[in-house]
Amino acid sequence: MAYKIIETCIGCTACVKKCPTEAITGLRNEIHIIDSELCIDCGACGAVCPPESILDDIGDVCRTFPRRELPLAKVLEENCIGSGCELCINICPFEALSLSDAPNSHDYYGMATVDPKRCTGCRLCEQSCGWSAIYIDPPREMLKKHVYPLEILTPKKGKGLERAREQRAGAAAE
Repeated sequence: MAYKIIETCIGCTACVKKCPTEAITGLRNEIHIIDSELCIDCGACGAVCPPESILDDIGDVCRTFPRRELPLAKVLEENCIGSGCELCINICPFEALSLSDAPNSHDYYGMATVDPKRCTGCRLCEQSCGWSAIYIDPPREMLKKHVYPLEILTPKKGKGLERAREQRAGAAAE
């Protein structure tokens, strides 16, 4: 099942700009639509949606992240084989990955590096790597608002954490 935009969408176009497959369409200030044929369930749209109007592939609300905490590709230097592979570099629709010299000069093949300004955290590189040399941080599970509400991850003076616990207790009692 593809991601879905619900009626609380404000038509800000943030999701359109982040979608690596151009699966989202719509006019400014109107509800947008995700084409289920093009959607790859990456979650890049949900991470930037200000009103949190996007449901993931199992129907959970996606959580919006502050810009400095958006999902981003990370390379494990010890696993990357560099120019012997380049699958992640070739699959990236935003040209956010490139090959650079390895930090240790004896490695002829280099390694993949990430341009954080171009990376959308779409997970295509992570899925293509057969050496587990690249991953997206935060992990996919952290993108779910229902599982990890913002108040639990970043409580303000403990009040947010208390409120989140009360909400969970109330939901469990129902």
